[in-house]
Amino acid sequence: RYLKQFPQNRIAILSHDPSIVGDGALLGDRATMIHSQHDRVFMRSLATRGRAGGLSPQTEPVLAALQRMPFDLIIIETVGTGQEAMPFAGNLVDRSVFVMSPEYGSKLQLQKIAMLDIADMIVVNKGDLAGAPRAAAEVAERLARSRKDQKIFTTQAKRHRDGGVDQLFHELLAPIGEEPPPTRRGRRAESRK
Repeated sequence: RYLKQFPQNRIAILSHDPSIVGDGALLGDRATMIHSQHDRVFMRSLATRGRAGGLSPQTEPVLAALQRMPFDLIIIETVGTGQEAMPFAGNLVDRSVFVMSPEYGSKLQLQKIAMLDIADMIVVNKGDLAGAPRAAAEVAERLARSRKDQKIFTTQAKRHRDGGVDQLFHELLAPIGEEPPPTRRGRRAESRK
């Protein structure tokens, strides 16, 4: 979507995969990304090498190198993290998005997810599942107590066109001064809290 709507821009993606020290990692994300071989996309898979928190020991040096190159957008994808993980503590990224399934367990388990405290945006994916509306409401209730200006999106990533993905895309581009073109109906996507 980004490549199509911004035909001059370049994007870099650092994707992380879990590994055990001494063993390899599958590094299979590029096989599932449709445009990973596009000439305006740089895609690099990194193994965590047993490091907790969802990132590789090489993430920061690779990111520093990418920041010196002419990329308009750099995305860092972590491995699935546990309750205690906060991979983007500090100033590693400008904004963080936490994508979660509506199947996180009980409300008690929801209270333990540390990324809900630090992420700028929360995405409840698989919005077509029966428990998704309840999950989004419980996440909103949890976030209301933190008194931060976090935004919640419900998406159905398996759908080709999804209003939640449109809203998330718009919100992600806002701080870098990019404005997506109008939607098919002539309106710009608006994010909702």
